[in-house]
Amino acid sequence: MTDTALLHLPAALTPQQAARPALVGRETMTYAQLAAQVSALSRALRGLGAAHGDRVAIWMGKSPRYAAAIFGALHTGCAYVPLDGKQPAARVHTILADAEPVAVFTDRAHLADLTGQQLPACVRAVIVTDADEDGNADGDEDGEAVGHAEAGPRREADVHDPASAPVPLRSWAALTGAAQGEAEAEAQPPAAAAPDDLAAILYTSGSTGTPKGVQISYRNLANFVGWARAELEVGPGDVFANHASFNFDLSTFDLFTALSVGAAVWIVPDAATRDVNTLAAGIREHAVTVWYSVPSILHLLTASGALTAEGVKSLRYVLFAGEVFPIAQLRALAGVLPEHCALYNLYGPTETNVCTYHRVRAADLDRAEPVPIGTAISGARLAVLDADDRPVAEAGEPGALGELVVEGDCVTPGYWRREGEPAAHDHRVRRHRTGDLVSWEDGRLVYRGRKDRMVKLSGYRVELGEIEAAALRHPDIAAAAAVTVGEGGATRLALYFTLRPGAAAPSLLEIKRHCALHLPPYMVPHLATRLDDLPRNANGKTDYRRLGSQP
Repeated sequence: MTDTALLHLPAALTPQQAARPALVGRETMTYAQLAAQVSALSRALRGLGAAHGDRVAIWMGKSPRYAAAIFGALHTGCAYVPLDGKQPAARVHTILADAEPVAVFTDRAHLADLTGQQLPACVRAVIVTDADEDGNADGDEDGEAVGHAEAGPRREADVHDPASAPVPLRSWAALTGAAQGEAEAEAQPPAAAAPDDLAAILYTSGSTGTPKGVQISYRNLANFVGWARAELEVGPGDVFANHASFNFDLSTFDLFTALSVGAAVWIVPDAATRDVNTLAAGIREHAVTVWYSVPSILHLLTASGALTAEGVKSLRYVLFAGEVFPIAQLRALAGVLPEHCALYNLYGPTETNVCTYHRVRAADLDRAEPVPIGTAISGARLAVLDADDRPVAEAGEPGALGELVVEGDCVTPGYWRREGEPAAHDHRVRRHRTGDLVSWEDGRLVYRGRKDRMVKLSGYRVELGEIEAAALRHPDIAAAAAVTVGEGGATRLALYFTLRPGAAAPSLLEIKRHCALHLPPYMVPHLATRLDDLPRNANGKTDYRRLGSQP
């Protein structure tokens, strides 16, 4: 049974719970303060006419107020549309035009870019988090408004507000500050939500260059949070680090798992996400017990020496997801963490949230290749299918590859307003083809690369992830990424790599000889380029498109 209450703050707080910190970082909010702000924001959204199923967009820097805005939207029955504070304004306006929110939360730093262009006709207010109580933001007078975009083809969300009506600016302080005590006294229960109601839209890169929104339902999030609470022994004494951007699905674990058990969440600000000294200091200062991020950040912390045995003694769980964790780097991390700290590899594209997990065992650290992605979480069913859609049996040929197909409550409803896409039918029946190639190993799944990174060279099928795995076996290589360059008969395999601290750069000939020990001749890279760091996209994953344009 789906418990949609897992996505809301606790219904009733004891005096002890009310006084506990809920969100820490640039500012601290206790559970009582957070509940009051959420109630006030929800009342304000209802006052704007926000109705069940509407969208509320959030574009500002990471802070506890960003999280409060998320819960305010959910409390109203709306779906939240989180936008990374570092996203360019043009992309944000494209997303707003697609999502059609009834309100937008922003901060002073983003206000000019937000209102510098006409907003969609559906937007009824822009709520500014760091405006003063009179509504003045960066010198704006209370009551000043920005115009709507010219009316285009009408959608359902446009009907309630004329396209010519201005968009008023509202002050967060005016909405929540003076009314907090009143909000506590008049707190309304959250809007009732059915399991298949929309909770969020997370926008990802689209293959055509236009962002596409992945719809996340209450069922999806509650399934994941319910599994996490059952798997991890977490409670009010824990402190979760929220490192991921709120538009990245990793953040749903940080927020909803933590607050559903009464724990605290350290909101890592945007400026600190790659600042190893600030991150390490935050772990110490806030006594973080649960950390979840992409592997590259954990490697950055380890390789820099910022993590010390004394500084990480509070950690109980370190979880990673989003990309392969090279085994040498994982081994180095494990060597710094306290013995009582458990390591988890979580896997799942945004379309399934997390669907598999593997608790890292001591024996895993002796492997020559990355650890398995493991087995299904509760509410997920897994199938591995070959090129003819036939199941690849667990007891079949060792190492046989197939595409991972996921079914169950973890699978999202599909892409926002893209019902005509080929994957739409599968999503409607809670089924998703991941495009990821996996193999079975002792009843566990091992990730082998992307199906859509399969290329053909001289008639041979080549999986680029396999080249990367071979390169990572070289003792001096810390990270690797393989791409193709050129076209047709001139296509070549190019390897980009970084070095382990203190290592000397191997020559192209040395890399070729090393890879030839693990790969057939047609898979040995033709080119090899050393970089100080692999380029990363906004979610911290390797940016293969930028690599393909390297000189």
